[in-house]
Amino acid sequence: MRKWLVVLCLSIVLVPWANAQGTPNTVELTPTAGYWFGDTISRGVINSVDFDVTIDDAPSYGLRIAYRFTPNLALEGFFTRERADLVTGHGDLFSGASRVGRMDITAAEANVEFAFGHKRLVPFIVGGIGAMRLEPTLSVGQSGNGNLSGDTRFLGDFGGGFKVFFTPAVALRFDWRGHSVNVDNRRGCDWWGDCSYDRNWLTFTEVGLGLTFVF
Repeated sequence: MRKWLVVLCLSIVLVPWANAQGTPNTVELTPTAGYWFGDTISRGVINSVDFDVTIDDAPSYGLRIAYRFTPNLALEGFFTRERADLVTGHGDLFSGASRVGRMDITAAEANVEFAFGHKRLVPFIVGGIGAMRLEPTLSVGQSGNGNLSGDTRFLGDFGGGFKVFFTPAVALRFDWRGHSVNVDNRRGCDWWGDCSYDRNWLTFTEVGLGLTFVF
């Protein structure tokens, strides 16, 4: 009899807890710390820089806020900032990277999240669009004007991750995402009079860890 009472009590406590994740009409707030792996900017994309330059790997911080419509569907906003070194020689054989400046990056995205299940462990995939603000600053001697004008460009992202719920209102969240930003560069006219655009995409890989609070 006592054993049945224990099972009944555990069922009363754990079943609502197990099904509480992904509650519709709730807001999820997630402060996030992450790390972005950079990409190389082709020469000429940055005005007055006639060599390839790499946006180095760097830590980031940001905030995700989501509204959950159903247990499996949410609309999410993401805002993040980072400051990375601009380096040359990255990836060259037997060559060390030389710092030539820095890049301040601010990104804002609107994403759709699809979650799978509503138990303690909740995997998800996410994707969306947004804008990225790129603000380069070159070291003295690299350009006639060290502070170049910033630019805002179209951004697309896609990735996935999972949440581990400690309680129905608190979870640990892990994200892996690819962020691709379009950089259009007008080339000078060649011998044949071709003045077309050379479309470039920078792709950043993000790993992020955050603590989600559900309201």
